[in-house]
Amino acid sequence: MTSTFVRACAVALVLVAGATGCGPGAGAEAGSGPRPEVTDTDRALLRHAEQVLVERCMRAKGFSYRAGPRPTPDESLTVGYLLTDAAWARRNGYGSRISAKVLAARKTNPNLLYVDGLSPERRKAYRTALDGGAGARTLSVEAPGGGTIGRRLGGCEETAQKRLYGDPAAWFRAAKTATNLTRLYVSELSRDPEFTAAQAAWAACMREAGHPYATPADARSTLPASGPEDKIFAAEVRLATAEAECAASSGFARTGRALERRYVDGLRGAYGDELDVYARLEHEALTRARSLT
Repeated sequence: MTSTFVRACAVALVLVAGATGCGPGAGAEAGSGPRPEVTDTDRALLRHAEQVLVERCMRAKGFSYRAGPRPTPDESLTVGYLLTDAAWARRNGYGSRISAKVLAARKTNPNLLYVDGLSPERRKAYRTALDGGAGARTLSVEAPGGGTIGRRLGGCEETAQKRLYGDPAAWFRAAKTATNLTRLYVSELSRDPEFTAAQAAWAACMREAGHPYATPADARSTLPASGPEDKIFAAEVRLATAEAECAASSGFARTGRALERRYVDGLRGAYGDELDVYARLEHEALTRARSLT
């Protein structure tokens, strides 16, 4: 699970989990009206669809590859700085059991086991088929705030991205720009008087609920690390549920979303083109993904 706040703005943010929507007209071309929200479940579908396409491509090249099951809506939700979905919290706490399930699945990943059983020559051919191997092209983009993000792209992974996004290079540039804007404003946002006042109201709500913590991070740091698993999970659920309920009743979630929209909008002069391309390609890919899966 990843950290997000305003998911539909195509930025990897850190404050509110599972929030969607960026206000009227977000991510839309001029005159076309606002696009629908892109949810955590939608993005999980995109990741799954890409794996399905990789599986089909690899099998066509004579290799075994398994996409795995599509994540459930509960497995798709992100948990960031502030958890806001109380119903999800009642079922999952902060998602520890979901994370444990993911880790367990990685240890028995059939694709890794398959590769381990190949000869060195066949293993090299597998890698070339999957991602282009040593001859694959390298994509790179200057990250907001400095530094370069790069990745190698080729083989079936490139084929899958072409099917979903049309232009993998344009998608990579837009996505890595849009999802790395947080560092440009999160420090200032966290000191914003509106934010600190909203967080204080949340903390007051938590105290009334029997959880005297100043921030969500402070609260989570108190979770027990050892003991009977059922008791640990029950404590996690109680704390997570209180956090999410107070996020709503105190106005912290609402204020956080509004502030983040404001700070992201302040960056549109420099990064608006990338945000718009990201939103357009993502929505187009969702249409394709739904037809695939």
